[in-house]
Amino acid sequence: IPKGLKRAAEVRFVGHEKAGAEGTSLHFEVPRFGDVAGDLFERRQLWDDGPKPEETAFELLGAALHDVQLRRVESSRFDPMLLMRFRSYGRIIRRGRLDRIVLVDADLPQMARFDAEVVGAAHELSDVTPKPRRVRVRGRLDVLGASQGILKLQVESGGQVTARWEGEDPIESLAPLFNRDVVCEGMGVFRPSGSLLRIDADALGEAGIGDRAFTVIPRAIPRRDVPRDVRLRAGEPSVYRQFIGSIPAEEGDDEFAVAVEARISYPVAERLRHEVDRFLGVIRSG
Repeated sequence: IPKGLKRAAEVRFVGHEKAGAEGTSLHFEVPRFGDVAGDLFERRQLWDDGPKPEETAFELLGAALHDVQLRRVESSRFDPMLLMRFRSYGRIIRRGRLDRIVLVDADLPQMARFDAEVVGAAHELSDVTPKPRRVRVRGRLDVLGASQGILKLQVESGGQVTARWEGEDPIESLAPLFNRDVVCEGMGVFRPSGSLLRIDADALGEAGIGDRAFTVIPRAIPRRDVPRDVRLRAGEPSVYRQFIGSIPAEEGDDEFAVAVEARISYPVAERLRHEVDRFLGVIRSG
């Protein structure tokens, strides 16, 4: 981690006081990015949606919390590890002594907070986020950020790929590859939507003729959150009650599937198909 970012994360608790009937205000000292990490702003293209010099780590945290609250599956402000950290606040809130943590002084359009809603959203996003997997991408090495350990590749099929260098050799050793066609390989980290967030790269080399197959930015299939899909909304009748007892037991699998889809909406039928197949085998075997 660059020294400037480490200094920007030096948050110091300086005191607390009562706030209202049931609240407590905690006071911290935290440096601005421009004061401790000025080199981050020398080449703005390294940051697609990064911090401003006058901001602090609390603004970045608040922006990430806001994107989680709105369930922005294409956000670049959080990754799977940060979602797991947000989920961990559920242990504090479930104890019943704390309702919410609010970043009252963060300079944000909307007040950011930790509460049951945000923790629940973090759970949902985390559950559907594809697991990291090894990927390979060919593109032109457009940015080589030595102080930040960041690489950016322009891909022939369109778009840009960001990589964080984690190779054994120092990133300065990659300088001869700058502005040349290269192949980047490492663990691909994905957003909840399945689009590529970044590559934690451990290998980078000059591209060859056989690497043309890797000119497409890899995607992953989002994992299905089955409990959320079948969860009832307020006032919504159970989908199982729409067909239980309405289909003769002696019908075969094909007749059963046709009857189910005729009695309930197609999206619901698709959602239940997997569950129906699973418990039909249990019922018939018994």
